[in-house]
Amino acid sequence: MKPRISVLLPTKNRCKPMKECLDSLVKQTFKNFEVVIVDGGSTDGTKELVEKYSKKLKIKFDFQSGGLIKQENKGWKIAEGDIVIRTDDDVITEPGWLEAVDKTFRLSDKIGGVTGPTLMPEERQKYRDLFFFQERLNNGGFFWKIIGKVYFDYFLEGEAMRATKWFRSGAFSLGSNYPDCLKIKEPFEVSHQEACNMATRRDLLEKTGGFDETYVGIGEYNEPDVSFNVRKLGYKIMFNPRAVVHHLPSKAGFFNERPNAYGRIMNFINFYFKHIKPNSVDKFLRFNAYLLFLNLFFIHQFMVKREVSQLGCIPATFAGLLKNIFKPESWRGGIL
Repeated sequence: MKPRISVLLPTKNRCKPMKECLDSLVKQTFKNFEVVIVDGGSTDGTKELVEKYSKKLKIKFDFQSGGLIKQENKGWKIAEGDIVIRTDDDVITEPGWLEAVDKTFRLSDKIGGVTGPTLMPEERQKYRDLFFFQERLNNGGFFWKIIGKVYFDYFLEGEAMRATKWFRSGAFSLGSNYPDCLKIKEPFEVSHQEACNMATRRDLLEKTGGFDETYVGIGEYNEPDVSFNVRKLGYKIMFNPRAVVHHLPSKAGFFNERPNAYGRIMNFINFYFKHIKPNSVDKFLRFNAYLLFLNLFFIHQFMVKREVSQLGCIPATFAGLLKNIFKPESWRGGIL
């Protein structure tokens, strides 16, 4: 029987968390699904682990070199499900996760994507810059609180804990990563899908071309790029508070590539000019203020950690702006 859902797992050398992820998928109440694992060249026994779990789950296993985005694209193209869910190998899913996703899609033919709570334990948040930084703004001294006032009230427009919302500055909220989002009663429309809780209709991936391989480095912003492309086709992205996964990021896998700020800034600028666009006085000011803010953050990280790659933000800013500001399409339209 053809699977209704394909769960896509890109991976590389994360055999241990992958085992926990597969254990949680075995427990799903919704059974009509397959698991599509695309390996980037693991040497830690991942293939042997997958062979073991093939007795419990319907698994497709394939290889793809060239980075995360190429793995994502290889995965959805070989998937058979009408719905493709891109998640991470360090995610543990709640038993009702797939059932909640399936029920949400059945609410309307105009639903193109579904996401849900992507809860991150407090002790793991230190592995992600945004969580560490947001905690400092909330609980730091007077200086940090002043910066926090600008960040929360201006860049995040007073809705820092809103679930999966994108703002005119180019910043986005982290509300779906905290337990308070579980108090939401019903599914509602949001800006984008969480990268590791990202269910999309397969036919819409075909129409939009899937994941954009022009995003550089570790490909940050390529997942919300898909969400915004789906919305531009006239479809909704829905957040279901019952579609819960637990994200347990570690220092393995792609973690060591995160200090390279060149790709992160370049991807941000390209994403902003493609989808949001600084085409009003308000958005122009917010975008430039936030871009300056990001540069100052990476410079601060360089001063603290002595990682020279953090300074890649500076040439990326100039290169990204020069690439986009002279294109007429960079100033027309905009989804926010």
